[in-house]
Amino acid sequence: MTPAFATDVQREVWDALQRLNAAWLHGELDNLSELLHERMVIVPPGFQQRIEGAVACAEGYQEFARLATVEVFGATAIVSYLYQLTYTMEGASYQDSGHDLYVFVHEDGRWQAVWRTLVPLLSDTAALSRR
Repeated sequence: MTPAFATDVQREVWDALQRLNAAWLHGELDNLSELLHERMVIVPPGFQQRIEGAVACAEGYQEFARLATVEVFGATAIVSYLYQLTYTMEGASYQDSGHDLYVFVHEDGRWQAVWRTLVPLLSDTAALSRR
């Protein structure tokens, strides 16, 4: 689903997010360096830690974009969307859902992600199944 945009800038930020998601989804991690600001920060649920720097953030991408809103304020834009994630770790299956929130900055003619956090709606830290 592609949201409707009132301005070209909103579309540009959305396109940057789409390129960011497509890059990690298709295993094209080298392409992430152009989309992540060198000081990119990811703040996982609970705000207990920070993943800092484009390289560290690129290594941790595993979320999907479903529904998004894009708000632009000059050279800064905020993108948020709901996510649902099912994953397996060490033989156990998990499900998480919540809001994914990005902040982009416009520098050198391009939009780059500079900050990200996940705000869980539901989080099941107990294994759904053991293999």
